[in-house]
Amino acid sequence: MKNKTLYMIGLGPILALAMTFSSSALALPSKASAAGDSITMGFAADCRYNRYFWDLFCLIGGDQPEHSWFDGWSSRVNSVHDKYKQIDSSISANKSAAASGSELRGGSNNLATQAANIVAQTTTPDHVEVVLGGNDICNRDCTDGSNCSNPLYSESQWRSSVQSGLNTLVQGLPLGSTVYFAGVPRVQDLRAAGVAKQATSSRIRCENIWSSFNVCNVATSGGSMSGESSAQRLAAIEIAQQRYNEIIAEETAAYNTNSNGQNSRGIEVVTDYAGENVASTGTFEFGKDDIDGGDCFHPSVLGQNKVANLMWGANPDK
Repeated sequence: MKNKTLYMIGLGPILALAMTFSSSALALPSKASAAGDSITMGFAADCRYNRYFWDLFCLIGGDQPEHSWFDGWSSRVNSVHDKYKQIDSSISANKSAAASGSELRGGSNNLATQAANIVAQTTTPDHVEVVLGGNDICNRDCTDGSNCSNPLYSESQWRSSVQSGLNTLVQGLPLGSTVYFAGVPRVQDLRAAGVAKQATSSRIRCENIWSSFNVCNVATSGGSMSGESSAQRLAAIEIAQQRYNEIIAEETAAYNTNSNGQNSRGIEVVTDYAGENVASTGTFEFGKDDIDGGDCFHPSVLGQNKVANLMWGANPDK
């Protein structure tokens, strides 16, 4: 929870009055912001089909921010911001730092860049939610560095990038703020979910879309890549994705307690990932109804609602 310490002057009545305040009210943010990728941007969330050219118009439309788990305004999504507004309508939300295609480590709009943009906002948020990491897996060409020049990121690479983003946030957010770090989504489930989805309609051809548009080939391709079979890649991704989440949990704990000496300002830093047996964004297994029918990869409207519920469930500021 946020730092709710009240500095008293020794007066009994004041202490008694202070203790009557609702801790949940004190925890509510005034402004929430998000660091994220296409999941946060609601990419293709309500696209249903992809066989015919007219089906592809929805997919070509790309981002659907109105369906975002974070602050989507469509009545079909009960976003995190919607949930906040039901408690206090004055709470604002902003996901301007997020962008489709973003990685946590790589690229020009990674976590470190998004964190810098967030703390530079005219009104600095006091609650930041981070959902990144899927593209860090999807943009790799193999899982073993001996098989290609662009393998999955190592544990040390991942840890340093988590630290880089958190350093900027804990130094730049207002005192009493919270950084809420989601687990990396299980992209290893999406091939099976897509194959199951295309079996539901002749107008859905997931494997054609994946191969034609290079949609996370390292996870969705059923063939060999860089000498690695699909089964080998998915098994390795499973291990890496879990380890990435464990590193997020290790680092958020280190920042939250300041055991690493990097968070002397006491910014709250937490994650929703609490192990493989606890429901979180990092353990949620995508099924056929949880992905859209356009690229058979991104969360559908139903999937966006599930992400919102998972993020809300472990949210410390509610």
